[in-house]
Amino acid sequence: MDLSNDAKVLYALLFDRAGISKENGFIETDGTVRLYFTVQEAKKKLHRSRQVATRAFQKLERNGLIIRRKQGLGRPAVITLRIPAGKED
Repeated sequence: MDLSNDAKVLYALLFDRAGISKENGFIETDGTVRLYFTVQEAKKKLHRSRQVATRAFQKLERNGLIIRRKQGLGRPAVITLRIPAGKED
């Protein structure tokens, strides 16, 4: 996959957050883990601009590693993390 370093770090952050979400019971009816991670949070954790954080999210979406469902104005997107084969618990 052609991922930037920012996208790789963001995926690692999302993977970590997915573990926390799983422990707290944020599991969808189909068994996937639901998590919330805003662009502002990504910007702060990556120590990068909003544009770079947005691009990292877009790269992950284009490569099929995450699915983002927008909820509407002022509400964070629901992110479903897609784990590559052989990496699930």
